[in-house]
Amino acid sequence: MFDFFYDLISNTILMYPTSYSKLRNNIEDLSKEHWFKELYSDPKYNNLIWKNKKIKVYLLNKKNISSLKNSKEEQLKFINLLEKS
Repeated sequence: MFDFFYDLISNTILMYPTSYSKLRNNIEDLSKEHWFKELYSDPKYNNLIWKNKKIKVYLLNKKNISSLKNSKEEQLKFINLLEKS
């Protein structure tokens, strides 16, 4: 019985995406956009994207990703956020 619950809990934890994997997936998604690909290739911005908590939290939100892909204004706000960090 214990083994069953242990397996169930272990599999649930393993299937739950971590914030790292969500961030990686969102970055991969944004990297299809030319403007983001250029930013991401710059070591300064790349480091900020992976290390700055405010930017990571922003990029973990799927609504923000969608806005970044569809709105020039949101792209400029994001670039401004990067430059202020």
